[in-house]
Amino acid sequence: MKHLSGNYNLKTGEYTDRSCGVYSHSENGVSVYVYGSVTAENTLNNGSTLLRLYSSYGTDITKHLSGTYIAAFYEKETGVLRLFHDRATSPVALYYVQNADILFLSTSLKELLKKSKISRSFNESAVEEFLLNGFIYGDATLVEGVKKLRAYKSLEASCGTVKHIDAVYPMREMTPGQALDCFKQTLDDAVKNCIDGDETACFPLSSGYDSNYIAYVSTEICGKQSTAFSVGGKRGKNELPLVKENVKYYKNLELKSAVTDGGSLKNLPDIVYRLEGNVYESGIFLQYELMKLVSESGVKKLVCGECADQVMNVNYHKKDRIYPESPDGKPIYYEFSEYPYIFSSYLIFKKSGILANSFGIETVYPYLDENVISVCAPLGTISMKDKRVHVANCRACLNPEIFKNMSKKGGSTDCRSLFENDEEIKAFFKKIEGTEFYKKYSGLILSDSAFKKEKLSASKRIKTIIRNIILSLLHKKNDDSYLVEMKLRAYLCAAYLIIFKKLFIETDGFELDGCDIAFEDFIK
Repeated sequence: MKHLSGNYNLKTGEYTDRSCGVYSHSENGVSVYVYGSVTAENTLNNGSTLLRLYSSYGTDITKHLSGTYIAAFYEKETGVLRLFHDRATSPVALYYVQNADILFLSTSLKELLKKSKISRSFNESAVEEFLLNGFIYGDATLVEGVKKLRAYKSLEASCGTVKHIDAVYPMREMTPGQALDCFKQTLDDAVKNCIDGDETACFPLSSGYDSNYIAYVSTEICGKQSTAFSVGGKRGKNELPLVKENVKYYKNLELKSAVTDGGSLKNLPDIVYRLEGNVYESGIFLQYELMKLVSESGVKKLVCGECADQVMNVNYHKKDRIYPESPDGKPIYYEFSEYPYIFSSYLIFKKSGILANSFGIETVYPYLDENVISVCAPLGTISMKDKRVHVANCRACLNPEIFKNMSKKGGSTDCRSLFENDEEIKAFFKKIEGTEFYKKYSGLILSDSAFKKEKLSASKRIKTIIRNIILSLLHKKNDDSYLVEMKLRAYLCAAYLIIFKKLFIETDGFELDGCDIAFEDFIK
């Protein structure tokens, strides 16, 4: 697993790098360390170019960079350390904590806790927000005192001080008409840049527009030999049949697939161990099976279609949707279409990037290319919340049979697919309800998490009521599958937090490459 890490002495200004597997370069007493992929002046991870731009622009360097990255610059003579991340906050998180005069930094929470030797305590005040959203907005984490670098900020450490500086990112000025004219070419170029130099292009494939457009550019425009990876569910929703049907219409495309089933739940301790409490979402089980499949196939790089929905949403750049204020001080539910930036950067992006990195897989994201973001910005009033410009482009480019399948119901797997039958689900509910965590937080688990979201979505609530009436009239069971699914999501989030607390707060060290402790040993 790659990580960017180091210790900074606030008294002496000395920085000791402890990174693993990241790009580094030094010139004239200045060093740069890069996690991920940063493009500057059309060159990728080029130390000389990055140091020249840093010398010219200093804290404004982010205006001249693209990609998904964390970059650290250390000036040995002045003792200044500056850390930057991309607009979407990079595929992983940068954690930091101070112990005595040392500032510890790492993209690995496990490594940070080991090296800093801080006294660990569970951040009780973050539980409600985590149950509600599956992440914590801003700089807080589930470990008291440990922070993460927040969106649109860079971090500067110099002798005796640590401060945050506003970060500004590139944005090309253009009219909606100009953006429409160059939309396809810009997106094509972003995908091409992600697969450039790869003998075989590898990417996850769903039945949706975003990954299929990557497949189209890779196989049809670039003529690349390609490998697609897809995961379905044994029970409930399963888009794998549609994916298999679509693959028939691509040239030189091999599909590798797997399913989530009754054995997938046992992976939750290892999933929590790898995600380090940064994010929870019901799709983590599918994502875990996906990354395991990719890793077992020997693939080291994936082109991912994450965040297209959000980047193309009219709300993506709105300040009140990036820096929201709660009128009553209570946690806000960041609904995906209303808070696209927060939803993508704090949840979708992290779920993909952190799990992939834990398996030694590099991830690149064409829809987060700064040129794509610049083109999508003026198209917001056209695309609104349903990326209709992108959909129209897909209709014009993709095979009609593939496009036809996209109108059919796809989507991620259900949590029900983690259980063999309804009796197992009931047993899981009972097990969670018997834990001390549930007894302490049951009100939040039931009221402020999944069920609060249900109340916020009036249309879904109405549909649920109608379904229950129909089921009752037909003399079928009253238990509504949608509400069971919502309850499962909430209880799985509770299980996630129980496991995190035991692993990261109550465990002395992290020596294993993954967690092999049985799920039953955590949920007692």
